[in-house]
Amino acid sequence: MTQSSLELDQESKRYPLSFTQEWFCALDQGDAGGAFGLRFILVCPIRITGKVDLTVLQGALDDVVARHELLRTIVIRDADPPYQLVRPPCPVPLEVKDLPVNGKSRDMVAQELIVEAEAGTMSAREVPLLRATLHRFDDRDGVLFLTVHHSVSDGWSVQVIMRDLGAFYAARSSGIPAKLPPVRQYREYSEWQKATAANPADDGRPAYWLEKLRGAREFTMPNDRPHPETYSRPYSLHTRVIGADVISAASALATASRCSLFTVLLSAFYVLAHQVTGATDLAIRSFTAGRDEPQFHDTTGLFINLVPFRTELSDCASFRDIVARTKETFIDAIANELPVGVIEEAIPEFIKSRENLRTSQFIVTNFESQFGELTLPIAEGAHEIQERVLQEPEHADVPSGMVWNLDVMPSGELGNGVLFNRDEFDENTVAGLAADLRRILTGAVGDPDRDWRAL
Repeated sequence: MTQSSLELDQESKRYPLSFTQEWFCALDQGDAGGAFGLRFILVCPIRITGKVDLTVLQGALDDVVARHELLRTIVIRDADPPYQLVRPPCPVPLEVKDLPVNGKSRDMVAQELIVEAEAGTMSAREVPLLRATLHRFDDRDGVLFLTVHHSVSDGWSVQVIMRDLGAFYAARSSGIPAKLPPVRQYREYSEWQKATAANPADDGRPAYWLEKLRGAREFTMPNDRPHPETYSRPYSLHTRVIGADVISAASALATASRCSLFTVLLSAFYVLAHQVTGATDLAIRSFTAGRDEPQFHDTTGLFINLVPFRTELSDCASFRDIVARTKETFIDAIANELPVGVIEEAIPEFIKSRENLRTSQFIVTNFESQFGELTLPIAEGAHEIQERVLQEPEHADVPSGMVWNLDVMPSGELGNGVLFNRDEFDENTVAGLAADLRRILTGAVGDPDRDWRAL
């Protein structure tokens, strides 16, 4: 079969959606909002040193889209059932802008450009779902922005895209083929996932969740106003930094407890949830990478999962006890991880709390790069700008509820960005919760053996 006939044959196929894509379809609000909305994007800013060969950069971008099918895949949402339609390889829109000299530091201008890029839009109906803009201070200093629609990518995938872009740029510059691992396509993952669900191994995972979540309700945060059927505005972001000294102490407690830093942070969220509601039986949900299959680690796509972590605090005497209990919860939950849709369908009573219009979903996320700090072989060297000094006041990074994005910055501080909607919450309510979390964590890691109820 020729390449052209292969592409035509591929376009005639209807590939099934993954469970995560089906979850996103349930959150669909059209082009105006939700999981396929114009503003539901991920932006990666890359600072580049040296002269960029634009022809090579364009070719490398096109190579990325040719390698990763999902960047040229449309989800046909109005079909019954919805499906994936893969389009042929296509060029990536690349815009080049020369920046005027205005007296500001280049680092600050780069931060302003990040805010501008994150306020941008992209249609989920047009391929490719990746675009690039190169802002040049001069011939040897610039910022490259990669923007991808969130319906086809997650944080892990953005790292894969960056790695592959660097490899393809170096290959086109040197004439030496890129040394990248073989890649499985996302449609293959979807088919594998559905086949696995249809013929489940007797591994005990469904039974684990049926028992673990028996009688449980997901934790939801009381809001200031009932949440509407549709939102009148994008989401807002409240940011509060937790100092490097506190995070260092939290890391030391994690090491002593033989667990992750996230386990300690989740323990602090349990205490916060108790102080807000008085409950001690708490099931807090968190985004995970969802990459439990090594064969798909180099696949670009939507793998994120939403895992419930249920922990009982009533018989814990100290914060250290909560950390130990949370460690057990975390290990067991990750070992038995199932797609969010599978759990919710099997245990519908777990999400009954969403029917209460006076509470909102509450989700915690802690993204860690699987590649560490990437240095890309573009021009004389390039790296992602990880620090955010300025914040765009409105976001569309989550379709519903309250999401706490935790990110340990190069400075050692913890960036604590809370996404919320002003239709539901007042700014001072969110600011108070963020301050409470910092107070709880500071006291807890300073004296983990004290009574956790006194934090």
